[in-house]
Amino acid sequence: MAPYFVIFLISILICGAGERMLRFSRRAALLLFGAAVLCPVILAGARDYTVGTDIATYGNYIFNAACTAGKLLPFLRRRREIEPMYKALAWIVARFTNNPHWFYFFTALIICGCTMWGLYYYRRWCSVTLGWACFLLLFYGDTLNTMRQCLALAVVFCSFPFFLEKKYLWFAFFQVVAVLFHVTGVLALALPVLYLVLEKLPPRWIQFFFIIGCMGVILLYSPLLGSILRMGFLPAKFSRYIAKGVAFAFNPTILRLPFLLPVLFYYDRFCGFGQEETGGEEGNGGSASGISAVTGMFVVIMLLLEICTVQLRSVRPALYRISYYFGYYRFLAYPRLVRILRRDNRALVAAALVLYLCALWYYQNVVQGNNQIYPYIYAPGWFWRTVPVMPAE
Repeated sequence: MAPYFVIFLISILICGAGERMLRFSRRAALLLFGAAVLCPVILAGARDYTVGTDIATYGNYIFNAACTAGKLLPFLRRRREIEPMYKALAWIVARFTNNPHWFYFFTALIICGCTMWGLYYYRRWCSVTLGWACFLLLFYGDTLNTMRQCLALAVVFCSFPFFLEKKYLWFAFFQVVAVLFHVTGVLALALPVLYLVLEKLPPRWIQFFFIIGCMGVILLYSPLLGSILRMGFLPAKFSRYIAKGVAFAFNPTILRLPFLLPVLFYYDRFCGFGQEETGGEEGNGGSASGISAVTGMFVVIMLLLEICTVQLRSVRPALYRISYYFGYYRFLAYPRLVRILRRDNRALVAAALVLYLCALWYYQNVVQGNNQIYPYIYAPGWFWRTVPVMPAE
């Protein structure tokens, strides 16, 4: 456990220094943010082959195949069960080295770099440092395992600001990249549609509708799916997605409530409808370009949709990963909750948040053994074991 927490602490402190440096020098701040990213990236690259189950499932064999492959296009046509962008990344890294640790390094660099890029955009809406702490303590363990999907998630997260800034071509480009990393990236195509709906409908009705809707899905998911199957609208194979009884995953739901409930309680202030109550938040950088009350509503809806989709764990464990596309916005919601409080309460709540996240990381990764990343095993000499590759044509 110590390697993770030590690296996380160093990375968070560097990120905090970068956020403070934004007041004086943007270039220096960006360099510090980059240094903060490198800490967990090096940790990922230096890990042993046994840290993370998906390394053995597809990570190593795809990279080993890339090392002996010739031209790119024939390699992309092989092993069609793996998305082409992931294979292309492996092929590019394999042109320089046959050391798989460098493949882990660059995979983590894309994931962590894109996440920091996304957090930087929302820097006036919520703390970059707390958002980065949330990413490390909530999600970093998954990046060591579900590498393809995490690549897609990070690209989706960092590209949504292009949609907010109406740079639709760039947004579309990154959505395609996300899907080419992992097919579940198609779920992100619903996010801009949802955002546009939030712009058109009254916020109070939207809030009420989604709370009721999420509760309905949690309670009625299995009975509704069973009825659809009996009517013949879906193939019989979908019966494997029916849970016994009510589809309700109690454990992951209860773990999210300590900070979800305060967000809902302070809904107006969280979204920005009552900024006059926060003591002049706008003067303290309360909104960034493209950030509006609709964005706050959108983040709240993401939290509710995660609570909804996390219930799929009761049906089939792998379906739980669908909730990642909504859960990524916890990195914005939790720091935002600290930002909207009175100044004399912020430090206390921020400390409580970090302690809660540390306890949650320990429970999920050490006690439950999620992703099989504990204990961390270091690969000695990983950095120097690089051998130029001369693939056969």
